[in-house]
Amino acid sequence: MLNGHGDDLHLIKGQIKYNFSSNVFYKGCPLAILDALKKQLHNIQNYPSPAAEELSICASKRYDLPADNFLFTNGAIEAFYLIAQLFRGKSATIVGPTFSEYEDACRIHEVAYQVVDRNVIQEHCTDLVFICNPNNPTGSVFSSTEIEHLLKENPRTTFVIDEAYIEFTSATVSVTPLVKKYDNLIIVRSLTKTFTIPGLRLGYIISNALKVDSLKAIRIPWSVNGLALSAGKFLFENYDDLIFDIDQLLEERKVFQEQLKEVDFIEIQSTHTSYFLVKLLKGKASELKSYLIETGILIRDATNFTNLEGEQIRLSVQSPMANEQIIKALKSWI
Repeated sequence: MLNGHGDDLHLIKGQIKYNFSSNVFYKGCPLAILDALKKQLHNIQNYPSPAAEELSICASKRYDLPADNFLFTNGAIEAFYLIAQLFRGKSATIVGPTFSEYEDACRIHEVAYQVVDRNVIQEHCTDLVFICNPNNPTGSVFSSTEIEHLLKENPRTTFVIDEAYIEFTSATVSVTPLVKKYDNLIIVRSLTKTFTIPGLRLGYIISNALKVDSLKAIRIPWSVNGLALSAGKFLFENYDDLIFDIDQLLEERKVFQEQLKEVDFIEIQSTHTSYFLVKLLKGKASELKSYLIETGILIRDATNFTNLEGEQIRLSVQSPMANEQIIKALKSWI
């Protein structure tokens, strides 16, 4: 993690009441998950399955794909580093501005990379292309038709589609069905954002069996702990009952953005997700972040995203009370 992240909560213990810097679902982890984990605590005395076969079977039922199309990882982060390791010495294109870990993974594993705008992807199709869909931090999306066109027109390029936030939008759909059709597709998914369990670290790769086998061959054993595997099994078995209502969440974001218009020194950027960018018309993002920390509020300073211009912050919709507090604090700054 060379470029840094949002959610610096671990660095500011005891001060933060409202965390706008993290994109996870704000209502927290469903109690049913915690109850399920309590029942599995006794299993920490045993080694977990090194390959998570049982969890792959659960995922295969949900996505109607063979179990050997799945590889579970220690968060989506491990997936990106494994992919970069597999392509060591090759070249990559990153569609930005976007999540910094693609760059870090490429740099560490000696993959030459460039960050380009989405409008010029066809001109820069290298061995590997990273696309975050929906994108973090902008909230923009690619349609499944656009992605399939890229796959079809560039068969020698492997496209990594990061769908960590696919549940946070209604403007596009997962391209998981395309795994059956295209060998140059790797999808990375995460359970941590949707179900607010980032501390458990549970992500997964969906791709053709040959690519999954190649990635398995370079992954360290037992990279996913037993409690994470238990949580994943429970989540796949109860997915539709536990997931949040995306239409309601997007409506809350819309209301929040309308309320933010009361603040005169910001410019709210468009989005298709529950999180979005805000451009500062005066002042610095780092200074605003420091000020808000003093009021018990944490935001994401977005100025370190490659190719993102100007002083910008990223916000994610929170509870009505939290939203009210940040608007009040913003009005009192400068």
